[in-house]
Amino acid sequence: MIVFLCKIILLDGAKIRINSANPRLVREEKHYIRGSIYDSTGKTLAYTEIDSDGTRTRVYPYGEVFAHVTGYSRTTKTLMELELNEDLLSSNRMQDQIKYLMGDQEIQGNSAVLTIDGDLQQRAFDLMNGHRGAVIISEPGTGKILTLVSTPSYDPNTLSETWDDLIERDDSPLYSRAMQGQYPPGSTFKIITSLAAYKTGSLRDFTYTCEGTTPLGDVVLPCYGQTAHGTENIYDAFANSCNTYFANLGLQLGAFSIRNAAEELGLNHKIPFALPQSMSRVVIDEQDSEQMLGETAIGQGQSAITPFSMNMITSAIANEGHLYAPYLLDKIIDSDGETVRKNLPSLYDSEMITEDEAAFLEDLMEGVVSRGTAYSLSSLPCQTFGKTGTAQVADGDTVEPHSWFTGYTKVDGQTDIAITVLVENASESYPALPVVYDLLSYYYYR
Repeated sequence: MIVFLCKIILLDGAKIRINSANPRLVREEKHYIRGSIYDSTGKTLAYTEIDSDGTRTRVYPYGEVFAHVTGYSRTTKTLMELELNEDLLSSNRMQDQIKYLMGDQEIQGNSAVLTIDGDLQQRAFDLMNGHRGAVIISEPGTGKILTLVSTPSYDPNTLSETWDDLIERDDSPLYSRAMQGQYPPGSTFKIITSLAAYKTGSLRDFTYTCEGTTPLGDVVLPCYGQTAHGTENIYDAFANSCNTYFANLGLQLGAFSIRNAAEELGLNHKIPFALPQSMSRVVIDEQDSEQMLGETAIGQGQSAITPFSMNMITSAIANEGHLYAPYLLDKIIDSDGETVRKNLPSLYDSEMITEDEAAFLEDLMEGVVSRGTAYSLSSLPCQTFGKTGTAQVADGDTVEPHSWFTGYTKVDGQTDIAITVLVENASESYPALPVVYDLLSYYYYR
């Protein structure tokens, strides 16, 4: 009993304190007016409205746009409404503590300021609305999350009325694709295969003559459009996103090297974060077939990665191998606007990869933009590095590929932001790259 009690206090205490079913918090709801949630520029993302009869209603002015960030506060709570529950139902002001003891007055709870850039979030949502997918934009040098969009979404204001419809919909609007969607990474996985090649030393100079297709076990693997790229080194193959090169490089590397590089970049692990996430996984071992090994090396196979994980990989590369812990809460403020608590950047991994490895991957990603598959981004007013990806997925008798882009920017030689975009079943009608171009143009020209 003593051991169990210690476990509750020391290990489970934090979860119990913020659990929306905690009777103490239910009691606090009667004493406190739940604090507001703001974006980084002061836009109100959630607040409590009190009617003339004293009825309290939680209001979300932007509806669907921030739903997968704020979550909702009704009979139950989710996402940041849950994470911030105790903060929003408390006050650090002395006069409020006295009011609480007297028990005869309602107290305004603390409010939260998030790292989210509301205008950028709105732009990303507008671009993705009508499509299934996700957008994450972050600051590699701090860990701040500036944009976290998942579409389709839902309106927290009408959740009670629309719940039955929402849970029946085929496109799962309650599901956070940014944090929990597990997707074949397509050619963005070539970042990992390239890192594995660099680590081996000799294979970083591997060359291969692409003839448009290559045998891979019992199947024939094509390059996109069956383009024959000719003789390539790793820089050319990465820029051209050459499947035949990377499949054969994967056969040379072997399962252990690929899996080891993936795990160094944080896959098969969860990076601590305020919102629930699925674990990205790389599934490959020494007993797998030649076909599985080659497919894994180009981002097919059985590997599945979340957009959030891909953005963290990109951030580590952008920050010379260092990964800052991602965070959404900038600070807690009281009803006078005074700061109660502020989050500061903290290193999650001081050397996820080495500085030399990050520089090598940056050179590869620079080639994608300057002369490769993301050349359309070269006209932007920032230096851009990235990797495109097309992940083949079967949907009945048809194949509708997911479209990926992950990359980062520099201004005056300094790393600025990392951006990851995924569009589900994009085909050629709405790929990720134009979304990236629009968002970066908006970010730098607004």
